[in-house]
Amino acid sequence: MVKTCVICGKKHNCREYTCSDECHELFKQKLVKEFGEYKIVVDAVTGKEHQVPLVDIFEKGLKQEDLKNYPVVDVKK
Repeated sequence: MVKTCVICGKKHNCREYTCSDECHELFKQKLVKEFGEYKIVVDAVTGKEHQVPLVDIFEKGLKQEDLKNYPVVDVKK
């Protein structure tokens, strides 16, 4: 399946969103600029809120059991 790079518009058959390492890095930078460096993710089991780098979510994905590897934050609602 031919895909289009979200950064440069080039058609490609490799990555999900970008065509090269350079475009991949630019895409990560755009995501952080638009959505922030960290996301607060609530552990469904404990109810604790963890501060997770957006790049980790994008690069590795995030599973519930991974949350223990990130700091717990106290977010006032």
